Amino acid sequence: MPDETPVPNLHEFFPLLSRREHYSRKADGAHYSYSYFRERFQHEIAEDCKLRCVYCDSHEDDVGGRESMQIDHFRPYTKAGFEKLEDDAKNFHHACARCNLLKSDKWPCSHATEPHDDTVGFIDPFVEDRRLYFKVSDEGELVPLRGPAQYLIRVLALNRRYLKLLRLKKRFQGLLRKYEAEKLPQWEAALRGEGMTLSELAADFSEYRRLSRLSGS
Repeated sequence: MPDETPVPNLHEFFPLLSRREHYSRKADGAHYSYSYFRERFQHEIAEDCKLRCVYCDSHEDDVGGRESMQIDHFRPYTKAGFEKLEDDAKNFHHACARCNLLKSDKWPCSHATEPHDDTVGFIDPFVEDRRLYFKVSDEGELVPLRGPAQYLIRVLALNRRYLKLLRLKKRFQGLLRKYEAEKLPQWEAALRGEGMTLSELAADFSEYRRLSRLSGS
């Protein structure tokens, strides 16, 4: 049984999501059409998804900006039982074009209400903590912790090279922020002539430059 505790330092990946109380609707309370909502109110879905693809976790700025993102129907309205969800914004997710294309209208879980059966299917990030399903290796690779993570990694190609490079960059950005926070008091003391020797300070700045380069800062 996998550990229920999210992997340390994974706060940088797969943030917890929550939906706003209300999405924009017509004056009479009816849903806008999907196409109209996408044109006028895509930002509402993007903001609730923290500007990231809900599947690969890429920030929209890393994949071409908002215009490169799409609105995914989490439960495909083309499947029996989901027909009424075509225009329901609570069924919309922010997704990069590649993940949305690979997901298409797949819905392999046969459970009447749940999106996955612990083997195949999709994780609803507004309901479950994805950090309990994935961890990120030191090489930037997504590692499954439980089903349906392995299914998702395979079907959505979540370990494609570009995504691994993005995760490595994000990990080094986190290490850089942590390093700055730990070292800043010592550096400020060194400026006052306290504590550190010049050789120690030089070593710190060498490590700082290395992390900065790796993080793209």
